[in-house]
This record gives sequence, C-alpha cells and structure tokens, in this order.
Amino acid sequence: MFKLHVIQAEFGDSMLIEYGSRQSPKYFLIDGGPSDVYDNFLRSELENIVGASGTLDVVAITHVDIDHIKGILDFLAELKSQSDNGKEHFLKVKDLWMNTFSGTIDNDGAMTKRINTIFSNAASNNVNMASTGIAINGIKEGNKVTTLCNVLQIPINTPTVQSIFRVGSPNAALTYGNLTITIVGPTKENLEALKTEWEEWITARENEMGAGNFNILSMSDKSIPNLSSIAFLIEGNGRSMLFTGDGRGDHLTEGLKKKGLLNNGRMHVEVLKVAHHGSDRNTNRTFFENITADTYVISANGKHSNPDYATLSWIIESANEAGRQINLVVTNDTASTKRIVNDYNPAEFGYSITFISNIKNSIEI
Repeated sequence: MFKLHVIQAEFGDSMLIEYGSRQSPKYFLIDGGPSDVYDNFLRSELENIVGASGTLDVVAITHVDIDHIKGILDFLAELKSQSDNGKEHFLKVKDLWMNTFSGTIDNDGAMTKRINTIFSNAASNNVNMASTGIAINGIKEGNKVTTLCNVLQIPINTPTVQSIFRVGSPNAALTYGNLTITIVGPTKENLEALKTEWEEWITARENEMGAGNFNILSMSDKSIPNLSSIAFLIEGNGRSMLFTGDGRGDHLTEGLKKKGLLNNGRMHVEVLKVAHHGSDRNTNRTFFENITADTYVISANGKHSNPDYATLSWIIESANEAGRQINLVVTNDTASTKRIVNDYNPAEFGYSITFISNIKNSIEI
C-alpha cells in the first residue's frame, strides 16, 4: 500500500503518506500548515486515518516557514499538554525531520542576533518589516519544535549526518517498510549559497540602518532569503512521488542529478508535489518539461496569488504538447484555477482538475 492524503492546509502544506500493508498500515506526516490548520483539519484527519494511539513513523518539516511548521508545533504542544496532565498521547512519533536555521547556516547564532537587531531597530523607527518578522517567527518556531521534541523524547533527524538533511546526508536511500526514500535537496552547495545570501542581506540592511535609510530598509524587506527545503523522492509498490517543499526548480533538478535519478536530464514520477504552492517564482516551463508526472499536487488557497496562472499553464501546455494525460489536484478553487479552466478546456488539453470537497478535510491519491 502507498497512498497520499493531501490535507486542507489553506495557504500552507500538509500531507500524510499511508504505506505498509492494509492489515498493518504505517504513516509519514509531511508538514502541518499554518495557524488553525491543526485544529480545523489536521487533527481530525490524523484521528480518522491513523486512529487513536497510532504511530507516526516520521514527522517531516520540510522547512521552518510558518505555513509549514505551525501545525506541527500545535500537534507537539498538544502531546506535551497530555503528558503534563498524566494522559497517554493520542499519537506516538518515532522520529522528526527538520533542518533548523541554526543547524544549517547559523551554527554560532550570530546571524539570528543580527537579524533580531535589524528587526528591533526598524520597529523603533516605525518601519514595518513584515517579511523579516515572519522569518524570525519561523526561526523561533523551529527552536520551539526542538525544545518540545527534547521534552517529549522524540528523536530528531536520526538518519542524518551531523543532524542535517541534504543530498549526501544520508548518502544511501532510506527504507521504511515498503518505501524507499531518497533525499534530493538541499545540496551542500545550496546551503553554502544560502548562507552567503543571508550574510549579504544582513550586511546590506545594517548599512542601510547605519546611513539612516529606513525607507529603503522597508522597501528591501521582501528580498529576505528563504531557507532551503528538504526535498525527497519516495518510491514504493511501483509508484514514485516527489516532494519539493518550497524548493527552487533548478535546485531540485541539481539534487536529482547528483543522486543519478535523471535520464538525459529528465525524470517521470507518478505524483509531483508542486513547489511553493504553485508560485511561478520557484520554477519555469523547462522544469515541467523535464520533470514530469501523472498527477500534480498543489496546496494553495489564492493567498499571494498562489497557484500562479503561469505555473498552471506551464504544466498543462508541456503535458499536452508531449501527448500526456494528467491530473491536477489542487486543495482549493481559486481565481487562477477558475481562469485556467476557462482558458484551457480540460477535454481539449487532456487534463482533469480536482479540489478538496467542502465537506472533507483531505483528498486521497
């Protein structure tokens, strides 16, 4: 058995893999969505699918952005509350995967201190740096997850080298029951480049503050670098699923290449979780021409215009020109999905599009 339950996560991500045998199923949770997703959707799905006193073999947080980590934090907080009240955990967790900011690019904590100083000085000068605030919150939430795991005695990053998931750490594919999991991102080079980006971003903001250019500080807020996502290929029962987090298409392609998974620069999987909620800033048409799938999963609700119309058109056009019939599974019907169906007739262009029902909390693939 190898199923994917795509959970309603609003503008974030949350997915549950069900594998093993029907008589003895196993579970792998990927991300938990933003605030309220745990209470409104995820918790009930965990109870319905995993069942009371069940076990999650892995809880994977692809990266520490709020729209991926908050639901996991809420889940762990509930487990701690149950412990504090002498109750048995309603679910058990064997291992948690997460690349923290400190563990990957800020080993001595110096960057975090400098970012906090920038944010505080901006606030003191009435400059709203919302994106920086979100990044700081994500870093803090990652630290909270680590603390809760330590209290709950949940191991973190057990299969890795130096507690970091990246290509080469672990080097060999992982085996979980009938599944084989290969880490395809980030690469060591991605993390080194990300560290350089953060250093440059911090230094530039410090220079702006030093010169008193607080208007420029506000304008440059949205340029803040994103933490590289853990990306992995899962194979089992003759099927394959590629999970991308919020990774960039070129980074994902390079990771797949390093692991020897490309054939003449191309790869086909049964299911592709489209990166960054279908944002056109993370990929391009060439990516979808080279990395193809039967089913494309997009978790988005229209916030930040996700999924972008361009991304949907690249997927549909590249598949149609190659003569491939595809399925789009999108968690919510948005302005861009309505427009794409109007502009690209599904019958003519050879695709179907499915959304999570209003009366359900997930859709099964």
